[in-house]
Amino acid sequence: MPLLEFHALNPLNFAPSIGLSLYMILVHIPIVGGFAFAAIYIIKYLKKFYGSRPIPLEWKVFWTALIWATIHELIEVPLLYQWVVGQVLLIVFFFVQIIAGVYLVWGAYLLAKKYILK
Repeated sequence: MPLLEFHALNPLNFAPSIGLSLYMILVHIPIVGGFAFAAIYIIKYLKKFYGSRPIPLEWKVFWTALIWATIHELIEVPLLYQWVVGQVLLIVFFFVQIIAGVYLVWGAYLLAKKYILK
């Protein structure tokens, strides 16, 4: 496997030999949009709700998890369609995935600890 390699492929030719299709890429659009919209909405809500008061750590961590999840989804599309291949991209992809997961679990734990597990 190469270290990093870019393929100039026709974006409408989606590797049907490995089961990828236009449907697969269209499915990623609402996923990426949903994560990005949620992150933006959470920040706007928190700024309005808390005003000049400090935003609690649990909400900051949860928001950070959504940002990392958005980056993860953005990397996944070129990886799936083999527009960019190589060990570097796989390492970055898994690193981002691990970071997003850690922040998501940590944020969910902090939220549950504060609001559910009193």
